[in-house]
Amino acid sequence: MKYFTQNWYREMQVYGFLTFPDSKEDWEERLNWKYEDGTSYIEILQAELEWRKDDLLTFLPVSFHPYIFDGSLKTGYPSKELRKMAEEWNENYQSRSHDLSKQYMEQFEEIKEKLPSQVLEIHKKSLHDGEVLSFSASESTITLIIAGTSIGWYDTNVKLTFSDVEKCLIPEQLEGSWWLYNEIYKTETGFELHVLFDYPLSELMIRARELKIETL
Repeated sequence: MKYFTQNWYREMQVYGFLTFPDSKEDWEERLNWKYEDGTSYIEILQAELEWRKDDLLTFLPVSFHPYIFDGSLKTGYPSKELRKMAEEWNENYQSRSHDLSKQYMEQFEEIKEKLPSQVLEIHKKSLHDGEVLSFSASESTITLIIAGTSIGWYDTNVKLTFSDVEKCLIPEQLEGSWWLYNEIYKTETGFELHVLFDYPLSELMIRARELKIETL
């Protein structure tokens, strides 16, 4: 992955986490929430902050670190200073994310007419959030079966058959992973597909001559 990398995705999750209630009334209302098992809203926030701590420390500036270490980043109503810091970081992230997507689309526009038609379909449509149901490989063929999703291209399972495979990098645990984002590049003999998966977070690369897509 040149653009939508594991670090890019991890930072996106930090961006999604770094939000605050719009008002004190909203905050106080959330404090009264209880989950079915009796867990409080604050306990959920504390657990998520601890789970994301490494990424928060990696991607947020050092000015955020005291709030991360003492657990107050999300477990109290934000001060004006903290809210301003978060707004500035979020604006910077949005700008960088927009520029990155633009860069990928510009390079893709240059090659799309040279790609096999079924490879182009992966870009035009979507396999986002599709679970890998099975994976198999032979000397020159790779087959993936992806579960259909209500928000993606297919609402039925999809079989992807890559033929004349020249090179591949396959995650150790692929079955059960979820398709997140993909990048496609033109090669001298065919194409190169990169896919970012989650659960666990990993990357797949397949360089091949042809792709066949079938609905099951």
